[in-house]
Amino acid sequence: MKRRTPITLVALMAVACGPDPGPAPDTGDTAILVDAGPDAPSVVDATTAPDDGSEPDAFADADLGTAVTCEVNGRAGVCIDVAACVAPQAPTPGFCPGPSEIQCCTDVPAGTCDPAAMPRPNEGLTEAPGVGGCPAGMTPVESFCVDVYEASLVEVDSGTTWSPYFNPGVARVRAVSIAAAIPQGYINGDQAGAACAEAGKRLCTDTEWLRACQSSAGFTYPYGDTRMDGVCNDARAQHPAVEYFMSSDPSVFSMIDHPCLNQLADGLAPTGSNTGCVTSDGAFDMMGNLHEWTADPAGTFRGGFYVDTRLNGPGCLYRTTAHDTRHWDYSTGFRCC
Repeated sequence: MKRRTPITLVALMAVACGPDPGPAPDTGDTAILVDAGPDAPSVVDATTAPDDGSEPDAFADADLGTAVTCEVNGRAGVCIDVAACVAPQAPTPGFCPGPSEIQCCTDVPAGTCDPAAMPRPNEGLTEAPGVGGCPAGMTPVESFCVDVYEASLVEVDSGTTWSPYFNPGVARVRAVSIAAAIPQGYINGDQAGAACAEAGKRLCTDTEWLRACQSSAGFTYPYGDTRMDGVCNDARAQHPAVEYFMSSDPSVFSMIDHPCLNQLADGLAPTGSNTGCVTSDGAFDMMGNLHEWTADPAGTFRGGFYVDTRLNGPGCLYRTTAHDTRHWDYSTGFRCC
């Protein structure tokens, strides 16, 4: 059997996104960076699947020389390299001995999220006319207009909605601001800016974003100065990676690009569904739901997301600067000005 070639994946292990540790390096690899504490490890190794058409090697017990079996929620599996565990099976960390890339490979129960599917839940939804002379989907805030809702995406050439659970890559997409849509996560700051430009808009500056969130009164939260838990989508009880991978092993936080994370129940909410999470100017979900990129060329996203709106500041003052504009994960979204 041919040896598998190692691939280095950079992964800072922490609850994304936690306290701001400063700029994260860009390696060009496909792994996703998350905000991490000072003691978090910085490198996780993975390997490619064998390329000779043979079955992957199971992780062998050093003493017995036999494959190691495992079990996840009653489903029998075998400990193998994550790169060799492919659909219709899925790997789960924390159930096998050995290095972090050796995980329990089991069948996926029927009815669960298919990571290979690209659902398009926003088909048929359209932008409402703009308010106060603003373009469609926007509302005025002093001298500028801001999207009423967190952005979703439409492919420019086909007019088809983009799946909000997948990074758009090099696809040409434009931003739309639509009620009851699943907003676009999994997007980096550069892609967000390009999507706004395709719509004849732009990313909000930090000053504009703060003014839109805080209203003219300068509130700490979109709805006022006193925090009211649950008014916004602001505090999911369990991190989605821990729930989806059924493990609290640190390795799950290196997989926060997974398309099924934002498809879990009680997670990402359709735009405007938290009716009390609205500013006096009529902008929804500026706290929680998804982080929102701003035009800061160094990389800033604001407002927190559905797991946390406290660690990097309260409500409108939540600000993450740990990543450059090429970073993306399940929690990063945007709106346009």
